[in-house]
Amino acid sequence: MKKLLITLISFNSLFLVSQEIDDLFLESLPEDVREDVLDKVEAKEKSEEPIYRRASVELDKDMDQTEDDSEIAKDYDYDDKVFGKKFFDTIQSSFMPVNEPNLDDSYILDYGDVLEIQLFGQEEFTDKFSISRDGSINITGLGKINVGGLKLNDANNLIQARVNSSYIGTQAYVTLSNVRDIQVLVTGNAFNPGVYTLSGNSNMLHAITMAGGIDDNGSYREIKLIRDNKVVESLDIYELIILGRNNVSTRLRTGDSILVSPAMNIVNVLSGVNRPFLYEMKDDETLQDLVKFANGISSDADLDFIQLQRLNKNNIEILSLNYEELKNYKIRNNDSLIIREYKYGTVNISGAVKIPGKYKIVDGDTLKDVLERAGGYEEYAYPFGGFLNNARSIEINKIATERLYDNYIKNLIDNAGLSGLSGTDKNLQFILRELRKVEDVGRVIAEFDLDVLNAKPELDTVLEDGDEIIIPLLTQQVYIYGEVNNQGAVKYEPNEGLAHYIEGSGGVLTSADTNIIFVVHPNGKTESLSLRNNRLAFASNMRNEIKIYPGSIIYVPRSATLANPVQTAAIWAPIVSSLALSIASVASINN
Repeated sequence: MKKLLITLISFNSLFLVSQEIDDLFLESLPEDVREDVLDKVEAKEKSEEPIYRRASVELDKDMDQTEDDSEIAKDYDYDDKVFGKKFFDTIQSSFMPVNEPNLDDSYILDYGDVLEIQLFGQEEFTDKFSISRDGSINITGLGKINVGGLKLNDANNLIQARVNSSYIGTQAYVTLSNVRDIQVLVTGNAFNPGVYTLSGNSNMLHAITMAGGIDDNGSYREIKLIRDNKVVESLDIYELIILGRNNVSTRLRTGDSILVSPAMNIVNVLSGVNRPFLYEMKDDETLQDLVKFANGISSDADLDFIQLQRLNKNNIEILSLNYEELKNYKIRNNDSLIIREYKYGTVNISGAVKIPGKYKIVDGDTLKDVLERAGGYEEYAYPFGGFLNNARSIEINKIATERLYDNYIKNLIDNAGLSGLSGTDKNLQFILRELRKVEDVGRVIAEFDLDVLNAKPELDTVLEDGDEIIIPLLTQQVYIYGEVNNQGAVKYEPNEGLAHYIEGSGGVLTSADTNIIFVVHPNGKTESLSLRNNRLAFASNMRNEIKIYPGSIIYVPRSATLANPVQTAAIWAPIVSSLALSIASVASINN
């Protein structure tokens, strides 16, 4: 409502410099249509304002600080990123780790760890002991015990030995109560390099994750752990996330450095595999390794066409290979592997066929091909009423309908105040409302009779991916809609014309437009009957003008004051087309 009020204020300012639109006319319009009219007027006003200079645009370079961070993360495009990017798609919000005391016996103790020691027998007590900087703990009655640098299991054995030497019949139980914090340096091509505080049980993967992962130039195949100026371990993310090999075993210590190396060879596998992507490959790896990383050959791959595109100085070298040769070609940076794929599509068949469902199609498959795969028609199928819905046609019809609506709104604005566009014209409101809510359809007129298609293959229709086929059951009804006394169905009578069915629905209302009647046939074809004689001759002029079939739709529009008959037909055509879709669907399902 607030938006509408602001728009009305802007609209009023336009009245001072342009023709006025009748207030009653605006109030008579449906609210959603009224907003569209006012928006168009406001846009027209702005387009007529003089432009003195080009508006400047400044992008905030510090995108991490903007209020739209969540939207940026949500819409992040990985298409041009190396495989592995999604593994690090979150950044730790806190540097403080959660202690994990349940560790294995190989954990190495150091300053900051806390041991809980329980003695049972001749001497009994339970207490906690923090390991001091010199690596020792001091137990009353036992003295100083150096446990720093020992594995947890070895420390347990040492403490038990000390207890055995001091007390008779006493058993010691040692557990790790709290884990120390450590500080490590993450450097190189990490997303956010720096010093991080982690749990003493952390490894390289934990540190890299906390640093936000790898930047666009970093390597997923070579991440080094440096301790005392020596490389003590290397991490290959692909072995972990693709092959499932956990190759991270060394726990981090304070003072460790983790170096993310620059990326190696970036190779693109475009098709014919289960996971087409950009991959980082090592120098000694082959095209066969690339296929393995890409999750293997896809089920629709054509192994008779394998192509390697390779940069060779200023040229692109194209090599045709067979599958066995992939293991002989070592990777080079910027290689592209192409394995041709057989193209499949899917169409959905519902209604009166013997085996309805989704069917795979290849290029060139036709309506006849798929109907035969579906087992043909049921006994009471009505092929003449078959419906073929095409996705591309839906989009085209949607654009056309939106353009028609916009043009009609523009026409209202341009002719504002004219007597022909009176605000009290209820028919005009109805037309605008109907046009706004019309359903977009993509019906393709096609031949569905299998006998006809066998005799005349040129009448067959080539199918596309996403097509929908609806075969209704034979109906004995003719449908009457619009400005008649009783909308609905009238029993079909052979050789009867329009007048019979309109009379059967109680005749037309005084609000009907008798100048044009629409008839939508079951096969989707639409005819219109233009009558310009007086109402007394209306019925007689309708007889035998248009042939009526079982399942035909007769539509009598409401009378409206429009610019010309062409515009009238343009307004009603998409409405009638939409009605044809709904009737075909209902006939298929309800019967």
